[in-house]
Amino acid sequence: MLRRLLIVSSALAAVWAAPAHASTFCGTSASADRAPNVVAGYPVHVVYAVPSDGADRFGQFASQIQTDAEAIDGWWRGQDPTRAPRFDLFPFSCGSQLDLTTVRLSRTGAQLANPNTAFDAIVSATQSARLLTTFEKLLVYYDGPVSDLDACGIGGGDPNGAGAAVVLLASCPKEPTSTTAAHELLHSFGAVPQGAPHNCLPPDSGHTCDNTQDIMYPFGFGSALSSLLLDPGRDDYYGHSGTFWDVQDSKWLVDLDAQVQLSLAISGTGSVSSNVPGLACAASCATTWNRGTELTLMPKGGPGTRLVRWTGACTGSGSCNVQLGQSSAVSAVFGPATFSLTVAVTGRGTIRVGSAATCSSRCSRALPSFTPIMLRAKGATGWRFKAWSGACKGTRATCSVRMTAAASARATFVRAKTA
Repeated sequence: MLRRLLIVSSALAAVWAAPAHASTFCGTSASADRAPNVVAGYPVHVVYAVPSDGADRFGQFASQIQTDAEAIDGWWRGQDPTRAPRFDLFPFSCGSQLDLTTVRLSRTGAQLANPNTAFDAIVSATQSARLLTTFEKLLVYYDGPVSDLDACGIGGGDPNGAGAAVVLLASCPKEPTSTTAAHELLHSFGAVPQGAPHNCLPPDSGHTCDNTQDIMYPFGFGSALSSLLLDPGRDDYYGHSGTFWDVQDSKWLVDLDAQVQLSLAISGTGSVSSNVPGLACAASCATTWNRGTELTLMPKGGPGTRLVRWTGACTGSGSCNVQLGQSSAVSAVFGPATFSLTVAVTGRGTIRVGSAATCSSRCSRALPSFTPIMLRAKGATGWRFKAWSGACKGTRATCSVRMTAAASARATFVRAKTA
């Protein structure tokens, strides 16, 4: 949905003010999302986008974009002390700042001059670059020509999935970009939903029309973000008591009043990541999440190793699903991926190792570690199985070896008695 700048007389227009302070971006741009994220959970990833023939002015806008993010964070906490947008931050050597990504689009500025066309192209390009996913919202600063200079930005998406907010840098010179960014982000979070009592009539639906100071009013007046309100009255899209969608419940907000910790201990050589961005650990670590977050933990063994077992909140030896209703602890134990099993035959007979070929003399195989393997002894014609020795014991023809270390087993066969 587009937010437009409304030109009114100076007596009615709010004063356009710069942010209270300007920040300096000290990080670097990248072409891909960097990990790990400083703040765990569903992130708002920030992108600088240019058309195929556009000049890359990242250095000119990076600090402005960083300043906007800090202004939005501070404004949001002032409106609701229990919530803040979860901006994707990266731990640069100079400190944690936005993990800014640069995307060059495949079409020219002239081809993307229509804001809706530019929005669609940005969504397509960022999906292809795996920046826009069901786990991430995007805040995009588009640096290209715009055919409608009163169109400040455009945003939308699935409240519970992918969404994008686009700030059009070439238009609305009197509208602070932080104000446009906050407005479009709220669109990407699902504001203003159907059912809201003050939802505007078409063509401005998806906005509120009861208060010009509401950040979701369909027109901007050049107002500083600090002078605007987040759903005044709490009845349309944020912190309301209705049955329609409430942005306050968005997974892309940090629940400042409901944080739980996931402690991960790693033994051996391996790493663990999560499907939701924020956990990527090759050593023991602790991350903090919104209470109720559902995660899938994915183990990855190092060279020659694999996950042997989970302990704590996870079990088994594969991926693990965790719902963080409270602080939890998980341990991942990695060990050798395989161990060698040597089998030998005394007398005449064969040993079948699992479903593999049989062995009639002496054979060695590398087998998955910590996995039971069945051995079956069978005498040749005129011979019978007598007993096992080594890793197998007893006189039963079948034996299970757990493979907790390199092992060897011998099957002894003797001549069968004749009548």
